[in-house]
Amino acid sequence: MISKKFEVKESGSLGRGLFAKKKISKGERILEFTGPIIFSEQVEKKPKDKNSYPLQIGTLEYIDLEEPGVLANHSCSPNAGIQNDRFLVALEDILPGEEIVYDYSTTMDEDNWTLECKCGNANCRHIIGDFRHLPAEVRTKYLDLNIVQSFIRKLFLAPVQTKYRQRKSA
Repeated sequence: MISKKFEVKESGSLGRGLFAKKKISKGERILEFTGPIIFSEQVEKKPKDKNSYPLQIGTLEYIDLEEPGVLANHSCSPNAGIQNDRFLVALEDILPGEEIVYDYSTTMDEDNWTLECKCGNANCRHIIGDFRHLPAEVRTKYLDLNIVQSFIRKLFLAPVQTKYRQRKSA
């Protein structure tokens, strides 16, 4: 896929990655993640390699990512995030030459997969895992930015909505 917004380049220890060709403004859509819908049984049978990271979009549903989306790397300090389960959006202005990265943990609720983080940021968590294992302040920040997959968002916001309904009816 050819994009006016980004190009694929080598990303140090992370392999290939997506890099801004031009300034991408905060809130701007960068790409739509595409690929066939697969289920957890199929994910478990896939080889564990760099080009085989399905994107979780439901409790048991995944997008088996195709290029270029599969090339978007993780960072514990992301400049992009996923909205509406499949659209990568800039969280801040991304300048030409900057790598476009998102936090994989905003998409995960499996309890059976982790990955060593190599982002190298000062706030690196060293292990990429499920959203529920993120520090509370990071979870709150991501929920406020609306960059958490909808099926996970419902799990974390359900108690808040219940409390709100109870207060309203009192």
